Amino acid sequence: MKYHFLGDMECPSWLLEEICANFSNLTVLKFRELCQRASHLMIYGHDKPILASTSEGINSISHHKNLILIGRWLLLKPAGYECPAEDLEKEVVQLGLPPEHGRQLKKTYDIYKNDLREKVRNSVHKEPHATILATSPTSFKMQSGSQIFDVSMSSTMMSQFRNDIENSLSNLRDFTDTLPSAEN
Repeated sequence: MKYHFLGDMECPSWLLEEICANFSNLTVLKFRELCQRASHLMIYGHDKPILASTSEGINSISHHKNLILIGRWLLLKPAGYECPAEDLEKEVVQLGLPPEHGRQLKKTYDIYKNDLREKVRNSVHKEPHATILATSPTSFKMQSGSQIFDVSMSSTMMSQFRNDIENSLSNLRDFTDTLPSAEN
């Protein structure tokens, strides 16, 4: 079965096992605290301090793994795929998470959804544009950022390189034609 919060992919068996065997055995309070701390860890890169009176033994090393799993798989991935909070809740409950835990996850996701989406957007690696400065039948010079690259190859290799680039651009154009428009 495919899940929206995983980008319309099937749930990995190890994640299903974690949901059923690990997260389901946590109290609602502990799961809520893990969700809040995981969201903070994903957004800010560090765990927020929790008052000892509310912390239910959550500082153990085994719970750090839970923070990462909840943060990356149950908060960041859905945000990256723009999964509605209601879908996330329904799907994790369908995978075996208790309904109370699903509601806690949904509440946390609703609170931090925009920050998580921004984190995903900013984490995508972007290469600087390259500008062709000069070309010849067997070489070209390009600039990317402040670096200048000289690329030389045989005329056969240059011809193959040009064909590969043209085919790639054609495939990208064909692919973009299948995407829904931004107006929808």
